[in-house]
Amino acid sequence: MHELPANHRPVAIMGSENQINDAAKFLTSKGYQLINQFEISEEIWSSAIEFNLLEEGCHSTQLWQANPLLIEAIDEIEKRINGREVLDLACGAGRDSVYLAKRGWNVTAIDYKQDALDRALHLADVNAVSIQTQRIDMESDTNPFADDIALTADLVMVMRYLHRPLFSAIDRLVKPGGAIFYSTFMVGSEQFGSPKNPAYLLKPGELAEIFSHYNILIDEQRKLADHRPIAYFLAQKPL
Repeated sequence: MHELPANHRPVAIMGSENQINDAAKFLTSKGYQLINQFEISEEIWSSAIEFNLLEEGCHSTQLWQANPLLIEAIDEIEKRINGREVLDLACGAGRDSVYLAKRGWNVTAIDYKQDALDRALHLADVNAVSIQTQRIDMESDTNPFADDIALTADLVMVMRYLHRPLFSAIDRLVKPGGAIFYSTFMVGSEQFGSPKNPAYLLKPGELAEIFSHYNILIDEQRKLADHRPIAYFLAQKPL
């Protein structure tokens, strides 16, 4: 799933009859619209390879993309901060981590799920970049990074994750002159889908209040295609 486009984008599939049937069943169950299906024999695959018509791996078209807000903000981030060390907290399958690695960042991706970290490493590998991973349960206590006091970064990124007791720890992770980039669901999302628990929903202005000692560069509310409001927040720590 982490190598596929978002499910609002229509897709075409090709392969053997059995592959097409299996893929069609799986993709439609995930909400994808299939616009074409092409049955391809081994002979056609062989011809495509012979005439250099087949691309694969990191040289082929990239179907996945990073979070659109990160793509929107990255130029401003790179203009504002000099270093290129980033911590991606609650990295999930690692698309944002790999995106930054492809731009030359030194990435440490952190999650409590080992299978998520494995997917992130796989995505990095097929895109010919490297990232570091750490398995940390960020909800184990109020300072889950206490055992690694050297763990700091020029950019701390949190995408679609909220655990309020972590805010003070995040502040300590950001180097002076570094930045925090945060985007997650806001109050009002519960009207259109998940999450519904207020513990996982940001309030308007909440991040700006928590990080009021930072230089607030972006503090906006955007809406996803399904109308869920999402925070778009970028702030730089004073030197």
